[in-house]
Amino acid sequence: MKTSSSGLTGIAPGSGGSGGSASTGADRVTIADLAEAAGVSKMTVSRAMRGERGIAKATQERIRLLAEELGYRPDPAVSELMGRLRVSKTSSLEPLAWLTTYKTIGGWRSNPGTMDMYRGAVEQARRMGYRLDEFSLCTPGMTPRRLSTILYNQSIRGIVVAPLFQHGEIEGFAWEHFAVACCGPSLLSPRLHRVSVDQWDVLRLAWRELTACGYERIGFCIPANDNRRIGDRWHGALLVESRLIPERNRVPVMLTDDWNKAAFRRWYGENRPDVVVSLGEVYQWMITSGIRVPEDCGFALLRLEEATDMAGVDHRFADIGASTVSLAVSELATNHYGIPAIRKSVSVECTWQDGFTIRRHPGSAHLDTVRRVAGVR
Repeated sequence: MKTSSSGLTGIAPGSGGSGGSASTGADRVTIADLAEAAGVSKMTVSRAMRGERGIAKATQERIRLLAEELGYRPDPAVSELMGRLRVSKTSSLEPLAWLTTYKTIGGWRSNPGTMDMYRGAVEQARRMGYRLDEFSLCTPGMTPRRLSTILYNQSIRGIVVAPLFQHGEIEGFAWEHFAVACCGPSLLSPRLHRVSVDQWDVLRLAWRELTACGYERIGFCIPANDNRRIGDRWHGALLVESRLIPERNRVPVMLTDDWNKAAFRRWYGENRPDVVVSLGEVYQWMITSGIRVPEDCGFALLRLEEATDMAGVDHRFADIGASTVSLAVSELATNHYGIPAIRKSVSVECTWQDGFTIRRHPGSAHLDTVRRVAGVR
């Protein structure tokens, strides 16, 4: 034992306690070593390293500094075992907050995409030894500061932010007490860790799949507000792809805030695309306008939000929810709380689903063969 540079009694690096930089096997610095060096119990060290409430901030910081100095690293096998023990005892599942901005608890359940995210998040949380408890920032009488206090007093340390009712900011919340990750990009500020689909890939995947089906004049209908929310990625990807085709096959994009059936019918009549790529309501506009799908014109969804046999891009919402939980739990495991200096943006790969709303043109079967041989999705 020796006195460390921080004034704490510790185990000398290179001695039998830590084994220098090789903290493995018999030389691994343990919780017991830290407890002895800090002059506290093993339970106090364990709770301090997890950032639990009830341990003074000064004590947590003192133990954390000592752990760094002595080269302490959590044992992955022990962490995995503890996770399994939490899973085996339902009553001991640690809570994570499922944070929403709807005016009622459960108001978000009418959104199919958010429901899929929630299902994926619940399943992943249970696998990792946690459960999701729902809280809303916008129920009557609730404020961000008040909800922060409620979560803190209930010993909730991790938050999964559900897609916001409207894209925007959350001000006045005490983020510094929590490990947080967001489902999707709807929270604009603060810049917290998030998981989402790559919207650039969404449009390019749709373009390439429809081209492989034999379509030449591909028309995109995009609400301008939706495009702005994702940093103009849909429009940007479209500009890149359209440069690669003959000018006669380029269909001007319908990118507008004048989002209604009459505007769509004008655009369709002026451009006569072979296939339309858009959102679900546009399919209804086509049908009620007498456009036969796919006989007169094909149709594909930019965002498959619920079980459907239409063609389109699957954003893998359940995987986004599961990955968001994994990200929040990883921040908890490493004691990273609050607004990060560098945000992690995790991307979940989208996939294509064929459906009755498109048809394969002559020659597309040959294209499928070429794509399989080339290893292209």
